[in-house]
Amino acid sequence: MASNYLAPTASELERDWGLVLDAEWQTDVAAGETAPIIRRFGEGAAAQREAVLARFGLVPATAKSVRSANSSVNARAETAATRSTFKHAFANRQWCIVPAQCIYVPYYAEGAKRSERWRIRRNDRTPLSIAGLWDRWVDEKGREVLSFAMLTINCDLHPLLNRFDRRHTDRGEPAEKRTPVLLAEEDFDEWLDATSSRAPIFFGTFGKDDLDADPAPSATRRATTIMPLDTTISEF
Repeated sequence: MASNYLAPTASELERDWGLVLDAEWQTDVAAGETAPIIRRFGEGAAAQREAVLARFGLVPATAKSVRSANSSVNARAETAATRSTFKHAFANRQWCIVPAQCIYVPYYAEGAKRSERWRIRRNDRTPLSIAGLWDRWVDEKGREVLSFAMLTINCDLHPLLNRFDRRHTDRGEPAEKRTPVLLAEEDFDEWLDATSSRAPIFFGTFGKDDLDADPAPSATRRATTIMPLDTTISEF
């Protein structure tokens, strides 16, 4: 599960993705905070990529109240099409790319009760591009909350990524290991244009030789949110 990551700065967003976003955001992003996402704007030949700010933790458009809505930073790729929180976004092909310099994950040393924060990034230090879903919730006065979630897949057999997160559940059983879906540069446009039936072909990640992991202790940080919500960071 990924609930914390490093977003690009405005200059990095322009340099690496060719997109300009005239806004401010905190780069060390956690649940409930705003960060850039990349999505498709327009239709047909006029369609292009755009960057917008959105809240990390998807609030479904169908929720009756934004405060009581289930929201999640992660969506299981295997079940997102049918889960109530994500099925509206999935059916409407509201795909996005979450640009990231790295993702932060908890590492539990053997026998340790507390985790250490580690970062996962590409070996060549080029940015990560995470597949996601976005949605828009609007109240009766027309005020909106734009939000997103990262799509995740099982990584129990990945030789690097399976080292992170909890080793066991509260019942003492081996915990399933999850990781965000990572996109290759050549797949960006095909992902943003994908049909719902074709989307699963992009649900993968990079190999061990393409990724690097090392400790990254947390720094003092302050949250910045669009709107206060009861946020859960577990998957639905």
